[in-house]
Formats: sequence, C-alpha cells, structure tokens
Amino acid sequence: MSVPVIAFFNPKGREGTTSLVYNLAWMFSDLGVKVLAVDLDPQAGLTTAFGMAGSPSSLAQTINDGLVLLPGDLELAVTEEELAVQWQIALTGNQQALRTLSEPWRTMTMLASVHDAQLVLVDLGPNFSAINRSGLIGADHIVVPLTAHSVSSLKLLGSTLEKWRKGLRQRLDCSPAAALPERKLAPLGYIIQHRGIVKRDYQYYTNRAPDYYRKFLLDELPLSGFSILDDPYNLAVIRAYRSLLPMAQEAHKPLFHLKPADGALGAFLQSAEDARRDFEALAKAIVAKANLPITFDR
Repeated sequence: MSVPVIAFFNPKGREGTTSLVYNLAWMFSDLGVKVLAVDLDPQAGLTTAFGMAGSPSSLAQTINDGLVLLPGDLELAVTEEELAVQWQIALTGNQQALRTLSEPWRTMTMLASVHDAQLVLVDLGPNFSAINRSGLIGADHIVVPLTAHSVSSLKLLGSTLEKWRKGLRQRLDCSPAAALPERKLAPLGYIIQHRGIVKRDYQYYTNRAPDYYRKFLLDELPLSGFSILDDPYNLAVIRAYRSLLPMAQEAHKPLFHLKPADGALGAFLQSAEDARRDFEALAKAIVAKANLPITFDR
C-alpha cells in the first residue's frame, strides 16, 4: 500500500499554508507518526521554516527520527515551462512525458519508502502553475487553507481542479500502461485560519465557506445557513497566533515547542499550549476524515 499523500493548496497567497504544513508536520512527529514534508513551492518557504534554506532540492534532509524534509528552491521554477510542454505531449501517449509529469509523485513515494514515512504532507505554492498540477497528480487528498477573505477563491479552485482531473484522465486513457497513480485529486476539507479580522467581517465571509465548498469543490447542493462549526468538511479553525509567529520563526521551532528561553513567557507560553491543542486536534481530524491507518502515541 502506498503512503498517503496530503497536499495543502490554495491559489490565493498569504493564506498561511506554509506555516500550517510546518506546524502540522511537527505535530504529527510529536504524536509518533513518521512524516515526509515536501516543499514544492519555488519560494521554498517551508524549507526556510525548517532552517534548511540552501539545501539541494533533490536531497532529503532529516529533521529528527520521525520527520524528513524534501527541500524546495528556486530551481524548481526552471521546470515550469518543461512541465507545461510535457502536459501537452502526454496527450499523444508519450511515456517519457508522463514520467516527467509524475516525477514529484515518484520522488515522494521513493523517499517515503526509504525513510519509512507513514504520511506525506505537501506544501504547494499560491498559483495554478504546472508545478502545482504535477504535485497534485500524486495527492490522495487536498486540504484547502482559507482565511475569511479567500472563501470566494473556492469557485476558481474548484473549476481548475475539475479541469486538471479531466486532463489527467485523458492522458491516462491515451497510455493505459503508464506508471501513474490513480488519484482523483479528492478534496478532504478546509481549514479556516483566523487572521485577526474584525469579527463581523470574519463571520460574514467564513459562514459562506460550507456552501462554497460544497458547490464548487464537491459539486453538491449548498446547505443554506449551515455553520462552519457544524460542517464536517471544516477540519479546524486555527487562531492567528500573531504574537508567537516571530518567536517561532526566529527559533526555527513550531509554535507549540516555544519555551521561556525562546521568549515565551506568561501569556505567550499559554498561547503556545493553546497552539499545541489546536494542532493536535487538527492532526487527528485529518487522520479521521481521510480514514488513514495511523495510530498516535497519545
């Protein structure tokens, strides 16, 4: 059985996707789950968060016994044009084109096997690039990070994912023997990240998330008046933790590893504990929603 791959993707920037993947990877590791974190964003924000900027993107970096990083760097951007060209060539049934398109998936699968990873978390850049399309080809599930003002982006995200699904199906039909994964680019759920917006605005926009998610990503009838607090597709509501982020970035630690020696005193230390509870609940919600064969140490 292949290792489950969960991609975190929103085409709109500044959604906190990288911070989300970084903290989740650490949380899964803390819970005794071996994780491969993959940085497929040429800006390499996840790699920088781990303090691994400058590491070759082709080499996995061991963070600890339960956490491995596949770094990203600007060289990934060089592949953009080639991936777009190969996407078209693949319609002819060309095996090499299909291998090129599936390179991220094959690399992730190989590294997960080498490092005995139980789960792969993928950080994708905020755009509809050919790199992201290839990254999603190997994803079992897609999680969409949202802030209140990006809920409307679900419409374009849904139509693009459907276009990519159909495109992948066409290419697989042209070459049935292709060594490509059978994936449906299936949406798993969304995560609302509170960015300190005025409460009235926050509620106005986020309350539209359940309807937008069903209509545009699941092609289901919306449920008018359905609250995010009652929505099974809402995996979590994560607080901003604005005061902790600079400390965590400086220390190259997840929010919930901050200690008094890092400057987390008093209320800051309490916020770090709140972050631990939030991310532990989110990790467990993802495993439950995706029905993954994973058990936790606690």
